[in-house]
Formats: sequence, C-alpha cells, structure tokens
Amino acid sequence: MFFILKLTINMELIDTPNPNAKKIEIEVNENEVSDKLNNVNGVLSIFFGPGFITVTKEENKDWESITEDIVNIFDRL
Repeated sequence: MFFILKLTINMELIDTPNPNAKKIEIEVNENEVSDKLNNVNGVLSIFFGPGFITVTKEENKDWESITEDIVNIFDRL
C-alpha cells in the first residue's frame, strides 16, 4: 500500500498601492520560483522580502492574463 502526501500551498495575489504590482505572502525558496516568475509573459520584475514576494507587471498587460500562470507556478511547488 502506498500513500501520497501532497502539500497544498494557499496563496493569494494581494493588491498594493501600485496598480501594476501585487504582493504574495508566502515563505518559499527564492531560487525555486524566481526564474519561473520572471519567465511569465507580462512580468516586469520580482522582489523577494521576508515572508512575501512582490510581482510587478508590464503596464500594458492585464492581471487577468498573467494571474493564472503565477498561480500555476505555486501549485507545482
């Protein structure tokens, strides 16, 4: 008999005063997600702080077009 344990990470993109930036409150290894987030079409920059990540998008992109890609990255961790 085999048991598979999957850890589910609950994350949410939180609005910031900058409409082009969203905050994610999460503890992750920066090396694990930085390349993946930077490869999302429309992501301009990533900032890692203690217990959070700030994702800034390109001004001409809508959050709807990149949110799913960002969420999928964390679903695969």
